Amino acid sequence: MYKFLKNTRVVLSIIFLVVISLSFVYLSKDGTTLFAGFLKFQFVPSVLGLLAGSFIAFLVLFILTLLFGRIYCSVLCPVGVLQDVITKIACRFKTKKNRRFNYDKPKNILRYIVLAIVGLPFIFGITLPLVFLDPYSNYGRIANQLFRKGEILLNNQLANFFPETLYHKVFTGFVLGSFLFSVVFLLVVVVMSSLRGRLYCNTICPVGTILGMISRISLFKPIINKEKCTTCRMCEFKCKSQCIDLATKEIDHSRCVTCFNCVDTCKFGAVKYRYSFAASKSSESSDNKEPKRGRREAMIAMGLIGTALATRAFDKFQFGQAKPKIVGIAPPGAKSITHLKKHCTSCHACIAACPNGIIKPAVMEYGIDGIMLPVLNFKDHFCGYECNICSQVCPNGALLPLTKEEKQLTQIGKVEFTLEKCIVHTDGTDCGACDEHCPTKAITMVPYGDTSLFIPSVNQSICIGCGGCEYICPSKEKAMIVHANEIHVIAQKPTKEEQKKVKVDEFGF
Repeated sequence: MYKFLKNTRVVLSIIFLVVISLSFVYLSKDGTTLFAGFLKFQFVPSVLGLLAGSFIAFLVLFILTLLFGRIYCSVLCPVGVLQDVITKIACRFKTKKNRRFNYDKPKNILRYIVLAIVGLPFIFGITLPLVFLDPYSNYGRIANQLFRKGEILLNNQLANFFPETLYHKVFTGFVLGSFLFSVVFLLVVVVMSSLRGRLYCNTICPVGTILGMISRISLFKPIINKEKCTTCRMCEFKCKSQCIDLATKEIDHSRCVTCFNCVDTCKFGAVKYRYSFAASKSSESSDNKEPKRGRREAMIAMGLIGTALATRAFDKFQFGQAKPKIVGIAPPGAKSITHLKKHCTSCHACIAACPNGIIKPAVMEYGIDGIMLPVLNFKDHFCGYECNICSQVCPNGALLPLTKEEKQLTQIGKVEFTLEKCIVHTDGTDCGACDEHCPTKAITMVPYGDTSLFIPSVNQSICIGCGGCEYICPSKEKAMIVHANEIHVIAQKPTKEEQKKVKVDEFGF
């Protein structure tokens, strides 16, 4: 029975890890989204999703934790499953003795300090510390910056040998800082997992800490029967969370990730996975203070979540946030730069999904508190008029879903035309490229002085900031530059009258 439970957990965890990884490599295809709804069933996105009116994912994860403890960490969390994979691989290179785990006292002071560093700013609307420590978001960056970029490089190499079968993919979205952070985080997880199993989960991860507090009152837990236990230490040797204390024959359920290793390995039936309330009334649970402590910690954890959500929902606290000059353009659905900063954990789902590759990790476009958040860049392409994929895949509610009709009227920025940089003015030649690429016809060509040339004229009221004109502008210094709207607004709907076309014999580029 226990072997079946363990094998089922292993199979499910591998399936979820593969699906999440593929989500970031192939999140959008042919204008449609793949696996987008699946990403919402991660703990931090589910909490942030509550503020956007989505409660199903959080409710499912909360109920699973109340029933089975930290099953999320063991099955659904990609970084948690990655740690198990790394631990398994590392054991292949260790002696039989070194493969064994030993009980380690909980680093509760460190755990709660890290939780405070993340939780207190989060309550006041600052997600920057969470960006660096949220396991799902970190895995998203690893998958996007390493796995997806690696897949593109491999595909392009194969395309050189099989040009009729494969086509070259554009290498976009690479930002050195985000790439290096992903590499460093992955190396930290590799080292900690190779040496100490679930050490990252149980010392640094804020999600592990908060779920550990709730899991103390979970209905089903592994329980040690002290009368049957022979202290053979086999369960301790197999516990990758290092939470089985055979000196007291107790399990620290705040660190247990319900992996079923202990119940599967015990040959004397001393460790059982059972209904914990019944066990607490039996002789198997002699510490009467433990249930009270568990309920107290669980109430604190739920209170912290409730306080954070209530405070952020009222949106009263704004202090502590940087007020830089905003030069970054937030993707459609962000509502505002402030909304993006409060809800985005930089998981890079929108970056992976963007078919035009124009969403990149921010450096300082939003200021220091917006590092690695998604920002639009029109160097390589522009925002497709018929595309709303980024707003559909966001699991956090940082980008709210927009229909194509809503997206086509959402003004994320406004273009500014500089006559002195336009090649019509500098080179005395016809162009009109910006006019041809403007989907809303916010740009029209008007006569230029006494010449036979025509110059762009911009109607900012119907401009949506898609960047088509900026991308196509042939000037060395762009004559068309889109400037961000800190708060997204609704643009005027363009008239359906067809714009009179200006016949241009040839472009000046």
